Amino acid sequence: MYEGSHTRRHTRADRARRRRAARRRLALLIVVAVAAAAVAVALLHGRGAERTRGGVPAARATATGSPAPSPTASPPPKVWVASTSRPVRVWVGGDSMGGELGFSLKPLLAAAGPFKPVTFYKESSGICRYDFFDWQKQMETVSRTVKPDAAVLMMGTNDTQSVAKDGEWIPYGQMAWKRAYEERVGDIIDTLLDGGARRVYWVGMPIMGEGWRNSRMRLINRVFRKQAEKRPGAEFIDIWDLYTTSDGAFDPSLRLNDQVHFTVAGQETLAERVMEAIMDDWLPSGLPAPAASPSASPSVAAPGAQG
Repeated sequence: MYEGSHTRRHTRADRARRRRAARRRLALLIVVAVAAAAVAVALLHGRGAERTRGGVPAARATATGSPAPSPTASPPPKVWVASTSRPVRVWVGGDSMGGELGFSLKPLLAAAGPFKPVTFYKESSGICRYDFFDWQKQMETVSRTVKPDAAVLMMGTNDTQSVAKDGEWIPYGQMAWKRAYEERVGDIIDTLLDGGARRVYWVGMPIMGEGWRNSRMRLINRVFRKQAEKRPGAEFIDIWDLYTTSDGAFDPSLRLNDQVHFTVAGQETLAERVMEAIMDDWLPSGLPAPAASPSASPSVAAPGAQG
């Protein structure tokens, strides 16, 4: 009887100790879980703050202060410092507005020294109507023949219309239209990058004088930006602010009477913005400018086009 009674008291005490130990472990687990959640929130917040304008996470600093490469972002194709011994072939083209860009950008590139500009444009063309002019095939030809190191495209003025896909016409404004348009823009960029271009600069549409056009131009610009940001080596160049007043309205002073195309001063303003992007990549500040200027390649132009 004595031993049995002692055994029961011992068992109850053990159980009480186990319950107390379990409660302590549970409390410790709760503390650890709360701390882990706080760390996760802090990391997510920091990751969001590190995003660049292109939506790609920026490099985080290591313990030594040097940036650590992002584990997910692919690096853009490497470029070199443009020089007379290794000039940069720059192809510039698009619709009639792309032609106007070429008129003013070509002399800037030539005057800078180590650039070999080639220009091309096709009036009334765009990405929607490949039955009129097939820009995808044109880019394949450019990649094969011109072999540009950098390409500058500007088009979209004529693209607020139906687009053909799989033998059917998709009306402008439908979600299927947006998907088809995005696919064509992406295909053009991919063709140039896969063909050897190290940089593709896609110039956005400017504000227009007719207000109804502007929501459409903004939609097209969003497509250009989205497709460029998805591809290392591609860059969307926003020019909207160049042609607005201080309060964001249309500024007619740099546009022709049609309120679409540019005056000579408007073309020069556009070319200067694009030239800044090219110089940032190929002639970064602080580096000595190359000496002599190589002769420019002859322009590749459609019938009636100017280089």
